[in-house]
Amino acid sequence: MNLNVRNKTSKPQKSRLRLETVLKAIACILTISVFLKGMIDVDGTFDTWGYHLPYAARIWGIVPAEQFINMEERFRGFPLLGEFFQGFLWLITQRVQSANLVGFFSLVLYSYFLKRYFQVAYYLSAIAFLAVPLIQAHAVNSYVDLIANIFLAMIIMMAYLLFKQRDLPSIRDLLIIFLAGVGSSNCKPQLEPLVFIALVFIAFRIVWLRLHHSSNKQQLISWIFKAIPLALLASLLIFATPIKNTLIHGNPFYPVRIELAGKVLNHALPMYDDAPGYLANAPRAQRWLYSIIEVKPAYWNHDQYSQNPDRNRMGGFFGAYVLFQVLLLIYLIARNRNRNNYTAGIVVGVMSLVAANFPQSHELRYFMYWMIVLISLNLYLVTNYQDRLINLRRLGSISLIALIIVGIKTSFVYLYPNFNTLAAFKEKKIIPEIMAQIEPGDKICLPKLYPYAFAYTPWFHPELGYTYKVRSGFLDPCAKSEKIL
Repeated sequence: MNLNVRNKTSKPQKSRLRLETVLKAIACILTISVFLKGMIDVDGTFDTWGYHLPYAARIWGIVPAEQFINMEERFRGFPLLGEFFQGFLWLITQRVQSANLVGFFSLVLYSYFLKRYFQVAYYLSAIAFLAVPLIQAHAVNSYVDLIANIFLAMIIMMAYLLFKQRDLPSIRDLLIIFLAGVGSSNCKPQLEPLVFIALVFIAFRIVWLRLHHSSNKQQLISWIFKAIPLALLASLLIFATPIKNTLIHGNPFYPVRIELAGKVLNHALPMYDDAPGYLANAPRAQRWLYSIIEVKPAYWNHDQYSQNPDRNRMGGFFGAYVLFQVLLLIYLIARNRNRNNYTAGIVVGVMSLVAANFPQSHELRYFMYWMIVLISLNLYLVTNYQDRLINLRRLGSISLIALIIVGIKTSFVYLYPNFNTLAAFKEKKIIPEIMAQIEPGDKICLPKLYPYAFAYTPWFHPELGYTYKVRSGFLDPCAKSEKIL
């Protein structure tokens, strides 16, 4: 009798183990394939060559400032930590493709963070995140949206941790919050206010916890005198870019136009404002909602660009996958009513209110943190609560199905190398007739070749054996003394 029971229960156990093993193998293959994609293929997208790669090269002296003049005001005012990391990888490998790996490594780092702090298995997070089209695309390109949003997601998840527990944060907890704040705020200007909001919530929670853990008034006062200077110092580093811009340019978001109390601050660029044609007069929250559930989305790509004005910049999270994640969270809260689940629901609610009403809220690549946190909370809650309907294997399988659908719709272009090597890229983008006109010491200007003017700089043409200067001619007009090609 005991043998029969043992035999009956062993088959489901073996099938569960097999499914988990398959999911782990797929996650491993995906990780290697995406890494190779980033390492081998040159990212030919617009902003990559427009300013990310030029700034990365300039920071580390790979292509010095005197060799390439391009969008100088942006270089003076934009946060450049993402480009700093890109340039470092480019420098140590001497491969321009290595700049792609900043997004990839940030995703791996975040998965490790979830494993250490929330016991979420790597194979689950890898499959679940890569099922999001925008995350998939940004894991293999040289934009800085992913790393910036990864760091903001870490801050929000740490806030969730603090609000669900009653213990004071450890030194390690505070260090992670600080480093994530530095990372997010100094990578994307759009995220600086969001980092500030998240840190305000964290600060209030820490103060509340300290009030309840202090045994006497003297102990509390002693903590305050230590905490305030440290918090101020941390804030100076976290918000280093807007503080620098305020001191030098009189505008924390320089070079973008900002108006405060009727006064227009010093700027060099207008405030970016764009919306789909049929939503031009719609509230931001409506645009955001339409975008996350993909009402008239653009074709899935890195920036959701579309020539159709009603679809331009819309979507990118996979609407059906978003609805699944939202319904899963609601189900988990309804089935298991405890502090962890209620806190998760509040975090998503507050996060959604902020994201929905933020400028350009429908352009989801700027706000990937929302989807990252939603998935992260579900992975954590399912890890800690499973029933007959939902468990880790089913969640992994559903995420894998979503990933396959995204892969099919995008021809798997972001999931494996296409061998667009530097040589192949130059063959497609470099015009030999223009290169033939460049002579030693020339000062040339390429006003019609933006964003690929950067590819004409000496680093990409060592066979010439001499140096010269290039101006992109975009936002920095050609000078009369320059050879215009």
